[in-house]
Amino acid sequence: MPTEIYLIKVGMNMTEGVVEEWCIPDGGQVAVGDLLYRLETEKVNLDVDAETAGTVKHLIGEGVPKEPGDVIGYIYATGETIPDDLGGATSDSTVGEESPSAGPVPTAATPVAPDPDAADTDILRASPIAKRLARERGIDLTTLTGSGPMGRIVEADVLSASAPAEANDGPTGGPSSPLARKLARELDVDLRSVRGSGPGGRITKEDVEAAAANTRAPIPAAAARPTATTSTERVRTPLRGMRKTIATRMHESLQTMAQLTMDMDVAMDDAMRLRNQLVEEWQPEGIKPTYTDLVIRAAAKALTQHPLMNASITDTEIIQHGAVNVGMAVALDEGLIVPVVRNADQLPMKAVAVESSRLAAAARDGALALDDLQDGTFTVSALGMFGVDSFTPIINSPQAGILGINRIREDLAWDGDRPVRRHVMRLSLTWDHRVLDGAPAALFLAAVKDLLESPYRLLI
Repeated sequence: MPTEIYLIKVGMNMTEGVVEEWCIPDGGQVAVGDLLYRLETEKVNLDVDAETAGTVKHLIGEGVPKEPGDVIGYIYATGETIPDDLGGATSDSTVGEESPSAGPVPTAATPVAPDPDAADTDILRASPIAKRLARERGIDLTTLTGSGPMGRIVEADVLSASAPAEANDGPTGGPSSPLARKLARELDVDLRSVRGSGPGGRITKEDVEAAAANTRAPIPAAAARPTATTSTERVRTPLRGMRKTIATRMHESLQTMAQLTMDMDVAMDDAMRLRNQLVEEWQPEGIKPTYTDLVIRAAAKALTQHPLMNASITDTEIIQHGAVNVGMAVALDEGLIVPVVRNADQLPMKAVAVESSRLAAAARDGALALDDLQDGTFTVSALGMFGVDSFTPIINSPQAGILGINRIREDLAWDGDRPVRRHVMRLSLTWDHRVLDGAPAALFLAAVKDLLESPYRLLI
């Protein structure tokens, strides 16, 4: 039996994804661990490796929306017969044997021209990244010949069409990883000039970094920042990708939940002293705990005492989760993403600091793994670094609550008749009133407050 290729699921809330690009052409050979396809979801792009070796057959093309768990292809072992009615197959064939009646399988080396009688479908036969790149470079996709499976126009075709006419001393401008493209935009590197060192000439993050190091030159002060414009024209940005998903889910969350928010001030002087001590003590190890780390640890301990806050709700039941997995909202240019500190109640303070730092860096680099995004049971979101005193965080459905972290500000307290300066942070808790009422929600928030005001308890 052939091995099924599934559209993998990323996170509890993923409902749809597409194959952004097949890294192995239809009918091509794959080894265990080779890049099989690139998954594109609303929030993250991931490389998916092959778990078995054999001949790859596609059931769907690039850019076709599918649900997580759908079968999108097969891997046939040597000797297994590939049926002729399988999507992408041209005839009956046996893996490892040549069939005289079988036509050539489209690969990157054997371009297939799009149907000339279907001009309107040519653009539909381009991968999402090829369409985006063509728009950016002003290239008419109907003029290109696709080199992808079944004549589909892929990124390499657009790059080839827009590449400089002069000859290069080696292949450049090949397929690139999502992280490489993001880094290229940040470092102003033209991917057409980069030679890929990855499988199939794929441009990697390291290739972009090397190209940037070789070509970086001082930027004149006048050109270092864009000039202001007085144009009154409207700027229209298509609502799609991560921003569209965030808009849809936040609206659904507010429409389907009974959300309320309460605030509570926390005296942070002792927590600030503890953090400074930990920063100094762990500095030789390169570990720098943040105030968000302290709150994650406090929330995790409080969740074990108030399990209804560590719950989710369906149409028929409330589910109290056994594990305490705290999601931490990370802001990217494209929007928010929520990697998860798993079993946060069982991790010591140092481990929480290490894991949150790793997750934040991976989120910014586009390198989060599947497990990093799954199974969150509660979320924290920090805006204190932007000077925010209070806000109303929106629950990450189907969780029961989310905790907002605000700035630490100077305040006054009274010691008898004597005013005393202190540092205060306001916590903003949004909870689902369908799961728990105001009193138990307040008790949970008070438990977080107590832990932060006696921060030695975060270390035990």
